[in-house]
Amino acid sequence: MTKRHADVLVTDDDDGIRSTVAAMLRAEGFDVIEASDGDMALEMLEEHQVDVLVLDIRMPRMDGISVLDALEVPPVVLLVSAFSMDEEIRSRTSGKVFRYLRKPVAPGRLIGFVAEAMGEAKVRSAEG
Repeated sequence: MTKRHADVLVTDDDDGIRSTVAAMLRAEGFDVIEASDGDMALEMLEEHQVDVLVLDIRMPRMDGISVLDALEVPPVVLLVSAFSMDEEIRSRTSGKVFRYLRKPVAPGRLIGFVAEAMGEAKVRSAEG
């Protein structure tokens, strides 16, 4: 099966946040797909080649940390949470997260972080 390409996968269990973030990124020209939980995110990653993963930490069924644990080589990850990310979270995700973001993230800043992450994805791709 050939994977389809998407620039960004936005994963958040809050429908309003997820759809708003996706709409903002689409308005900036990004090709965006969405997942409402970690299980769905893993399914989407099997079907799509994704450059950037915007990933909420706290979700029902499968949280963001478990998603990262399940991925051998994740795309460039922006890990997002409304809660502070303690040392345990940072140590468990070390090497897999490009940037940690605290909700709420101002729209302009989020778009900037995604653009920065896309640049990192291109560098990784070029390095092979």
